[in-house]
Amino acid sequence: MSDFLVHVSASVSQKLNRRFFLLMGASTLIASACTRATKLDNQAANVTNTTVKHAFGETEIPTNPTRIIVWGYVTIEAVVAHGVQPIGVPNGVFDYMRHLSLDREIISEIGDPGQPNLEKMAALTPDLILSSKYRVRENYPLLSQIAPTVVLNINSNHEWKELTRLCGEALGKQAETEKLVAAYESKLQQVRAQLSQKSKQSRVSIVSFSPGRIGAYGIDTFAGTVLADVGILRPASQAQAQGPQNISLESLDLLDGDVIFIVTLQRKTEWGTEMRTEIDRMQAQPLWSQLKAVKTKQVYEVNSHWMIGSYLSADLILDDLLTYLVEHQ
Repeated sequence: MSDFLVHVSASVSQKLNRRFFLLMGASTLIASACTRATKLDNQAANVTNTTVKHAFGETEIPTNPTRIIVWGYVTIEAVVAHGVQPIGVPNGVFDYMRHLSLDREIISEIGDPGQPNLEKMAALTPDLILSSKYRVRENYPLLSQIAPTVVLNINSNHEWKELTRLCGEALGKQAETEKLVAAYESKLQQVRAQLSQKSKQSRVSIVSFSPGRIGAYGIDTFAGTVLADVGILRPASQAQAQGPQNISLESLDLLDGDVIFIVTLQRKTEWGTEMRTEIDRMQAQPLWSQLKAVKTKQVYEVNSHWMIGSYLSADLILDDLLTYLVEHQ
């Protein structure tokens, strides 16, 4: 799991607190009322419904839903990539996913993914709640009382292509999904064609620094899958699922490669400032200056679209590869 998910979802591993359970009864009543009202509105407006199969069974949802709450970070971009602005998202999205240009006028934050504000979710009167399997778990029945809930059969963001396809089905926008796939494949061909033989043979490292943690991105991460699609080689230590984590200074060589990409965030956010501090601290270490990529000045900082995403972020990663592996060579 990426730094992004580790940081903003720190409370996920904790059980819902006492306040959450106290709210459940009230939220259920509100949710039931909203569900009945939505059904009556749909009947009055002759809205057609579609049955969607998902990780927890089958759910009947409005065809082409428009009032969508996304619970969890990994699903948000897959929705936005289809030209849909959700009405509810977890806290922190506006700061950490700025490349999505989300509309603050229509989008509300619904709380931490581990402890969403159920009353606020119900008050938004969604016609669809979208999430992924690892996020929902035992809370699916409660969410289903607020609105039709589709749980995408996804456990990690390295499955972003399948996640996007499933979102397209739920949104009734399969044609848009096909366009996203075609555009991505076309750009992949362009990037491959422009990479020099030297770049194709270079081993590219993806690293991040945060307080108390030095880590690298392996092949089963979002950015790792994009690099694999291009055909870019990785250091041996990162040719594994998640890549080495919690690396000590003495093992800093595990981060090395012919090229190093450092993933960072906007400095105006608290976490972005913390990451900036850690990057500066690391670059002052004598062992850092001994890395090959540092010596050859092949170290580049990239933004949060390397952490989690879908086709929009993947496209931005391809742009970065063209900039740093083609134009800077």
